Amino acid sequence: MRIWLANHYAVPPNIAGITRHYELAKEWAEVEEAEVTLFLSKFVHPRRTFVTQEEKDVVKGIKGLKLKWLWSFPHRSNDFKRIINMGSFALMLLLTGIFKRKPDVLIASSPHLFTAFSGWMLAKLKRCPFILEVRDLWPDSLIKMGGLNNKRIARLLTWMESFLYHHADQIIVLTEHQRQFIADKGINKDKIDLIPNGIVVSSWTKKKNRRQEIRQEWGVAEDDFVAIYTGAHGPANALEYVVRAGEFLNEKMKIVLIGDGPEKERLIKLKEEQGLEQILLLPPVPKSDIFDYTQAADCGIISLADNEVFRGARPNKLFDYTFIGLPIISTVDGEVREIIEKNEVGIFAGAENPEGIASSMEKVMTYRPEQLEQIKVNGRSYIDREGDRKKLAHRFFEIMQKLQKNKA
Repeated sequence: MRIWLANHYAVPPNIAGITRHYELAKEWAEVEEAEVTLFLSKFVHPRRTFVTQEEKDVVKGIKGLKLKWLWSFPHRSNDFKRIINMGSFALMLLLTGIFKRKPDVLIASSPHLFTAFSGWMLAKLKRCPFILEVRDLWPDSLIKMGGLNNKRIARLLTWMESFLYHHADQIIVLTEHQRQFIADKGINKDKIDLIPNGIVVSSWTKKKNRRQEIRQEWGVAEDDFVAIYTGAHGPANALEYVVRAGEFLNEKMKIVLIGDGPEKERLIKLKEEQGLEQILLLPPVPKSDIFDYTQAADCGIISLADNEVFRGARPNKLFDYTFIGLPIISTVDGEVREIIEKNEVGIFAGAENPEGIASSMEKVMTYRPEQLEQIKVNGRSYIDREGDRKKLAHRFFEIMQKLQKNKA
């Protein structure tokens, strides 16, 4: 099978960012023996710089997998240049794909919708099945977060969203909430499959002394209690409340935030102005290293804005923390809270509640060794059932096979 997979924000594991698509593509090439082309951007969105040749050279060659790096317009903030960045990637995808050999199936992932729309157009030109992967409910999430106030653009994106839902041959979603949201728009549920985020279970093993080395790097004592947040620092992540939790921590409690994004500088300024010494704001690390840093903490934090659009979220961090076996403190109500409480791997701290985060940390500090061990067991069980990337990749591949057979 010849597969084209396009996502503007995809990166290989040696670069901090979204590795879902690289991991799926790698699995399809190695295990399913497919010929996979992954279209990804030369401009790395979270850090606002272009990928270097050295970073490309680090990526190990895999038989059957080709990385097609597409140029996209650089930007520094969420202004009109970012819109140009999105449009330029979508245009480059279309122009590049026109002159390439026809795939058996084409997958394009949102956000944003411009890449997905280019993917649909390419699929029509190549006369192959088109799969729309919905990672974020555009433009609904933009509108509800106050990031889209232009009514004309909102109408255009809403039309584009509806068009793609109706014209895609199959739709892949990452959460059950997304599946129901799309079904409520009149789309047959049989056309919508759930393939959540997950973990490559074989990608990490615990290294002796690495926890101690990282904690020394952070400047925290072995008996300090450390909560960690890893990932994007954007408006949607509501990290101001995580930073402000530092006002309620005692001297033996720390919060480490690893990542980057448009809110990072503001968060650093907030920490400095408030004198929050127990808060550490650190640069991003590659996905290949993130588990080492995660296991150096004592619990993990999941944080998103208190907005109904996130009630159906299943952030990557949910899978990262359960894989490592960390207790989870979540500020997110809805689907992620249900998963955490049902699987007994963490607690809900309240939405946008700095004091709630601090008091939840104090509660986790009191857990007995047998409680912590049970959380590890529960977390690994959850990953085995619902978050093993190999199993998820095979399920996705079976969907493509069925679609290809039906289109034949």
